[in-house]
Amino acid sequence: MHELPLNQATGLLGLAAPLAPQLLAVVAHGDARTEQPLLWQLSSALCALGYSVSVLDATVTETDHNPGLLQLLDYAFGSTPQDSDSPAWNVLPAARGLQALCALQAQPAHSLQRLGQAFQSNGVLVLYAGVDPLVRLLGHTGLRPLLSMSGEKSSLLTSYLALKRLLRKGRLEPTILNMMRDDPQGAAAAGVAHALRQCARNFLAYEVQAIRMDPAQAEALVDANMRRLATRLLEHALVLPGGEMQATAASAVRAAPGARLGEHTGGFEGFGDMSRSH
Repeated sequence: MHELPLNQATGLLGLAAPLAPQLLAVVAHGDARTEQPLLWQLSSALCALGYSVSVLDATVTETDHNPGLLQLLDYAFGSTPQDSDSPAWNVLPAARGLQALCALQAQPAHSLQRLGQAFQSNGVLVLYAGVDPLVRLLGHTGLRPLLSMSGEKSSLLTSYLALKRLLRKGRLEPTILNMMRDDPQGAAAAGVAHALRQCARNFLAYEVQAIRMDPAQAEALVDANMRRLATRLLEHALVLPGGEMQATAASAVRAAPGARLGEHTGGFEGFGDMSRSH
């Protein structure tokens, strides 16, 4: 039998949606032909799960004519509620803004708090960035970045280097996604997945457990598998500090009279047609 929580409101708190944005990360390691379609599919899947989504693309630099994260940090426009007619997800350039956040790492909590306060109205933030700024901003947080690999010739080298930096510099264990096709062309590319496992085992003492997803599958199947992947990533998302608004809301929930004990629900386990690669 499960032990009862300390009070009846504890179960309710466990089921309640986070009162601050949840942060996911997607590693940019030079395989844009695979990473960017994956990023859009992931964002669509999160929207299908009921979340509003902002993608912070740190591979694109903010300008006066194309403002993004840097301007939101400076002026806190992100704290305004989204219009009901606005798109369910949007993309913001974020290279300079991410650089500014990393410069604040003398006070590690300050950077993430600034980010959370700028996006209080958003359900999920997806940070798409190179491994080095991800390590500086998110190292030792327990977040699991999404690291994709494909049949591209450079994918073995770039995914291995990204994995090495995540593990050794940031103590971040990524969720690895094998995006190779099952057609005859993908048969040759499967050697990349095997080589990555061997390199990680021999040089990093790490066992790669990659999730397999064939991008050539039927659209409906890809969409369903992407929603399962999104659910898995949310289990390891980083809930950003939300300032006084978050603290006040949490206090209100804890103080609510007559709160009923919530039923415990386990994490996502099955991936259907998504399977571990061998």
